Amino acid sequence: MDDKKTREEMLENLDILLNEDLPYNFRLESYEYLSEDCEEILDEMVSKIYSYEGETGKMLMEILANYKGNKAIFMGLVSWLYKGEDVALFAKLIGSYGDEKGIEVLKTFCKEYEPNYNEYMELRNAVEELGGDFELEEDFEDDPLYRYLKGLDEEEEDSRRSPFEDLWKEEPDKSEEDDL
Repeated sequence: MDDKKTREEMLENLDILLNEDLPYNFRLESYEYLSEDCEEILDEMVSKIYSYEGETGKMLMEILANYKGNKAIFMGLVSWLYKGEDVALFAKLIGSYGDEKGIEVLKTFCKEYEPNYNEYMELRNAVEELGGDFELEEDFEDDPLYRYLKGLDEEEEDSRRSPFEDLWKEEPDKSEEDDL
């Protein structure tokens, strides 16, 4: 049996993905189908970059990010980053896309946008994945995720202790207690 994808199947799956009236699980199957070995309809997918918003647009861009080396796709990723709807996702996609031009784009975005802690970490990771240095330092003392991860809002020092620590605690020697 030949498992080669046909152009007709690819286009049918693209239509399913882009049909926002269909249930999400059908669209998700098409998303997975289109994520690899669909170079034959790359032009058709690229032509839709600026036609869809929200989850549909994000899904399409995630698929396209798997097809490296296309300037239109890179520019689409940058455009979606600057929309600011899902900075962490698009920073990650730009980093994995592998175009070194992304280093300056991501650094400039970080300077202009004032990202939250999660976004900042994804921007930094993407720059480093592309081979760049990320020397920008931000203050995240007011960011809830940063405060949580650093334990800054905890009231007691013991609150981060493992509940199992007492299992290995040595019991005082009874003979020493008797001597007191």
